Amino acid sequence: MKNGKLQVYITVDTETSLGGAWRNPAYSPLPVSKTVFGECGSEQYGIPLIMDILEPYGFRATFFTEVFCAYNLGYGEVEKVFRYIRRRGHDAQLHLHPIQRFYRDRLAGRPAREIDLMFRLSPAEQRELIAEGVGLFRQLSGTTPRAFRAGCFGAAETTLAALRENGISIDSSYNLAYLDRSCGFRTRPLNAPVEIENVREFPITVFRVAGLAGYKPLDIAAVSTSEILHVLRRLREAGCGHAVLILHSFSLLKKRGVQYDRHWPDRIVIRRFRKLCAALWQHRDEMEVAVLGEAAPAETLSPHPQVIPSPGWLRPSMRKLCQAVNRLPWI
Repeated sequence: MKNGKLQVYITVDTETSLGGAWRNPAYSPLPVSKTVFGECGSEQYGIPLIMDILEPYGFRATFFTEVFCAYNLGYGEVEKVFRYIRRRGHDAQLHLHPIQRFYRDRLAGRPAREIDLMFRLSPAEQRELIAEGVGLFRQLSGTTPRAFRAGCFGAAETTLAALRENGISIDSSYNLAYLDRSCGFRTRPLNAPVEIENVREFPITVFRVAGLAGYKPLDIAAVSTSEILHVLRRLREAGCGHAVLILHSFSLLKKRGVQYDRHWPDRIVIRRFRKLCAALWQHRDEMEVAVLGEAAPAETLSPHPQVIPSPGWLRPSMRKLCQAVNRLPWI
């Protein structure tokens, strides 16, 4: 714990989608204007708004930026994303969805491989794809990534070994809520940083919901500010030094259809994110917003307790009610 403060990392999976193009040739991969910048009329509800909400408090986020989509959208489109992140002073790190690479291969006449989970590939192919991703990241951003997150949290211990061999020292793919689904780690349960395969793993922070099985990640688009703050306080009280929150570049939008046929601002999630940032600022004596690209190396980090808090039943119940209201099409 740095200076007695919980380090809070706000991470943004900055990516686009094939938009159903794998199975419907009439569709095309979605442009970054929709999924990354969140253009809606004359306004932008993607990473520009996320940054607008963070920056008045002096906060920065880590934008895990997917680069294989450059094969399908053009290198210039992804360069534009990196330039924007760099210009506004935030932290860009590496994100990979193998399905984007395999879609390019399929269009080139190679065998169709509808695989998006990195850990389902052989260790050798994981090394090759990560090396390719690191090379693309350098070419498009002019920098070398220090941290990584697998698309769909699809990493495992074999992925961390491949990251180490490619010079990446930090991973944030572990998500306890997705183990045995899209997340392939065998080490469990983790809710605080550990070293695996000489890579520092920063799990996405989760909590338990009273009376229910499984876990909920601190996804700003899916859980309430009250739940997030309760979990952060309990972690700090237990002596944990780090917490990882997640959202996506399109989290502040509602959308209909795989091609985003209709999309509009998600006012409830936008208000929630504003409220969360204000609360983190109010609690700045206890919590510090940081970026993973500047996290201390493994050898300087002491072990942390693997605590999984529960905010009880009332907060989740209130959040579910709010989410039910938010599903109404006119909200």
